[in-house]
Amino acid sequence: MSSEILDYLQPYNALSIEAKNSFLPIQAQGSPYSLLIIPDDNIAEIMEDTLDEYDSLTDYVDQQSAQVEQMNVLDTFRTLVSHQLLYTDISDQSEQVQSMDWASLYHTYSSLWEMPLIDESLIPSKITSLLPDLQAKSEHTKEWIQLPLPVGKEYTAPLMVPMGGFNECPAPLLQASLFQYWQTKYKAIPIVVDESMWILQAHSRPQTDQEALQLAQEHFIFCSYVLESFDSIGEYASYLQQQEFWYFWWD
Repeated sequence: MSSEILDYLQPYNALSIEAKNSFLPIQAQGSPYSLLIIPDDNIAEIMEDTLDEYDSLTDYVDQQSAQVEQMNVLDTFRTLVSHQLLYTDISDQSEQVQSMDWASLYHTYSSLWEMPLIDESLIPSKITSLLPDLQAKSEHTKEWIQLPLPVGKEYTAPLMVPMGGFNECPAPLLQASLFQYWQTKYKAIPIVVDESMWILQAHSRPQTDQEALQLAQEHFIFCSYVLESFDSIGEYASYLQQQEFWYFWWD
């Protein structure tokens, strides 16, 4: 599976590396960034299915990137919430969200959850890291892939390595839309991906409590699992003020 994915990524000068010698690719701001790919059959299958409709991976990335450039980030969040509502008791509101502002949109989404999880009081977080044990993953996959990311367009990583698009995990186009927004606002760069996970490194952090809370809300809509290690969204907001790594994963 690693060789198959590597073949797809050949136009981007991807390299095969030994998993046991790989570590979290922490990178200084402004340096050329690379993405660590932990390959598996699911990613290979999604790439194969995707390329059935395009001439090449570069053709797919170019066309989808152009679409990302035209997307409004609020519309992206509206799409995510609308999808979530379809499987709830308030599914009738799924169409209404397309005209909601941010406050109304988050209020609708948060109504799906209960206290204390949606408590917005910022409290200090004792959690210093959410990062998974990458070396444990090397027991299952011996060869990983290092992918150089295009300078200034690192947010296109979900298009170069498409994953998700089923169950609760957003489609690659929506991922790229939000990654572009977060890269612009927080200099957040994708650094690790596997079949169910993204890790981003944010070189800028929210400067106020309100900004941290909104970022936590954005993450919560994108990936509800971000709160699994926290008592509330307010605690997660405090975490985001202190930590540079964002960890998104889906079951």
